[in-house]
Amino acid sequence: MLIKILRGALTLAVAGLALTAFSSAHAGDYPDHPVTALVPFPAGGSTDLMARAIARELTDALDTNVVVDNRSGGAGTVGMAALARARADGYTIGVVPAAPLVNQPHMRRTPYTLDSFDYICQFFESPQALAVKPNSPFHSLDEMVTYAKSHPGELTYGSPGPGSLPNLAMEQFLEKAGVQVTHVPFAGDGPGVTALMGGHVDMYMTMSNVVSDRELQAIGLFSDATLDSLPGVKTAASQGYDMTASWWGGIVTPKGIPDSAKARLVKACEQASGTDRLAKVLERLGTQPSYLGGADFRDKVDQVSAINGRLIEKVLKKK
Repeated sequence: MLIKILRGALTLAVAGLALTAFSSAHAGDYPDHPVTALVPFPAGGSTDLMARAIARELTDALDTNVVVDNRSGGAGTVGMAALARARADGYTIGVVPAAPLVNQPHMRRTPYTLDSFDYICQFFESPQALAVKPNSPFHSLDEMVTYAKSHPGELTYGSPGPGSLPNLAMEQFLEKAGVQVTHVPFAGDGPGVTALMGGHVDMYMTMSNVVSDRELQAIGLFSDATLDSLPGVKTAASQGYDMTASWWGGIVTPKGIPDSAKARLVKACEQASGTDRLAKVLERLGTQPSYLGGADFRDKVDQVSAINGRLIEKVLKKK
């Protein structure tokens, strides 16, 4: 009987060691099947095209297929909610622009918070710029601010809609400058730029690629550095207004993925963000590579969310 008991215990011990070894090997093999890249916007848009570009690079970096899955609706919130509910195993990631994270939770009740996700990396960014109408008397931010201070509410600026990143960036700038300029919202850049070119608004806040593509005159670039695509346009900071504003985003996952999977994704994202092939695609889409690691990415999300939440409360909910 004693021999049988000892044999049984030995069998269980060996089985336990084998299971532990298998589990360790399996954890180290991530990923061992395709990864889904959930995109919270429709196919064919800028976010989708960037997601497909980074998915191609991640496929090489991870040595497994990364397949894009579009889940549109609710200005990105439907897809973000689906991502938050997904299994936290590293096999579902999200390729997301900033707005569903830093704007939408302040504008509506969302079934997710910033703490619903693990942050892998930021990989793109496109600075915003303030364009002026043809034959504008303003050639710098200071000239516009000086006029606006003596003519409060007279000047107008357009944006691609209330609560959009350009709208909030302009409101932040107006706060810093201490001036009043009337907001005229449009349903996107198309009608907004048309109104600017027709002189129906004095200024239009938008992404820098829209300014360069449409050959608009701009008086301020809300970036850390000047852009070759906008020669002669000075940054807001160099003109005395210490702020930046951009369209940006990156990769997040459901909260709580295994450490081994997270480390592998972080390394893959850093590798993917630095490829020439990705840079060329992003350039065609009017943006540029801009890498931040997970911790810095999360810090940026927190900081911008706090600023935009206050601005949304001021600009939208007072109406």
